[in-house]
Amino acid sequence: MLKRILQYISLCIALVSLLILAGCSSNNASSQSKGPEGEWIAYSGYTVQNVVSAVDSPIFTMKLMARNDVKTIYTANLTAYNYQYTTPEKRPVIESTQMVGDIKEVRLNYITALTIVMSANDIVGNAESSNPNTIKMDITGTPNTELIYDSKTDTITFMNQTFKRVSDTNNLQTLADAYKKDLQVASNKYLEDIGNAANPKTKFITTYSFDDAIIKDNKK
Repeated sequence: MLKRILQYISLCIALVSLLILAGCSSNNASSQSKGPEGEWIAYSGYTVQNVVSAVDSPIFTMKLMARNDVKTIYTANLTAYNYQYTTPEKRPVIESTQMVGDIKEVRLNYITALTIVMSANDIVGNAESSNPNTIKMDITGTPNTELIYDSKTDTITFMNQTFKRVSDTNNLQTLADAYKKDLQVASNKYLEDIGNAANPKTKFITTYSFDDAIIKDNKK
């Protein structure tokens, strides 16, 4: 009986050891560098300063492909998206203005659509011989176009942006949704500050309309 118990304990220990080894090998495999090839996406956020300066904060998507077996020559397809006004004046629509006591109420409607604002295909890049994770892209007149792949974080730094791999939780739709939230928060704060400084004091009541048809078109 004791012999059987000892055999059973030995078997359990062996199984646990196998599971631990399997886990380690799985972690090692997942932590291994995937390399710079693949589909990438970046978005740095939309702030009040964007509203004040009328500066866009695009979502960038990039597809990077090796052109030769030794992976020294790459080509990249780069696209930039952001939400732009679809109104004729290219600004929010003023739907109504009225005085409520001493405060002016202004109702605004932001009517926007996600639009491609820049697209470039087959941008050529050459990897450095001393550091294959640094790829010099052939883009003249644009700063920070050295593409640097970080194997530890599996990210790419390019054009002052940090690109992450496209995934179920990091894709055009999820970043577009984040953009919409950022834009609303930033615009509301800006309008609140403007309204508080106005004479008479103004309360802006804002609705936002976002058209994401371009995302659906890309999925076809």
